[in-house]
Amino acid sequence: MSEVDGQNFKNILACWAAGITVASVASNEDWQAITVNSFASVSMVPPLICLNVANRLLTRDYMASERHFAISILSDQQLDLGKRFAGYFDSQLENRFDGLDCDTTALGDPIIPNAMAWLSCTVEEQINFGENTMFVGRVQEGAWTDDKTPLLYHNRRWGIFQATEDK
Repeated sequence: MSEVDGQNFKNILACWAAGITVASVASNEDWQAITVNSFASVSMVPPLICLNVANRLLTRDYMASERHFAISILSDQQLDLGKRFAGYFDSQLENRFDGLDCDTTALGDPIIPNAMAWLSCTVEEQINFGENTMFVGRVQEGAWTDDKTPLLYHNRRWGIFQATEDK
């Protein structure tokens, strides 16, 4: 056994495969968004989800002040968008939304084009933990498609889901 310091903790959590989402929020006339894989359902009734956002990010500040946000669940065809909102191309873009034709939720938050699913949420609860804030969102509206495959993240690599036969 080894002590679980920060690096060991990251290595352990890298074993967990996660879907890729983009959390987005509108404040005044500005849109902010980040790639998030710390996303999970919390409750079916009422419909609640949670995600963690680094306290140092403007997206976190907007979510806290506006009290709403959207989640776009990315498909395996959206690797570049996952990386874009993770900051991979910030030196090439003035705004991460450049060139994207986004619809918006009823609350005004951008939805990533062609996402396999999306949710619009109001902030039910926010809790500061260490370097992050956990947001619990109450789902207000959403949509999905059955004809796409999710984009995944595992062991610091991006990938796709491959179904196996049920036995």
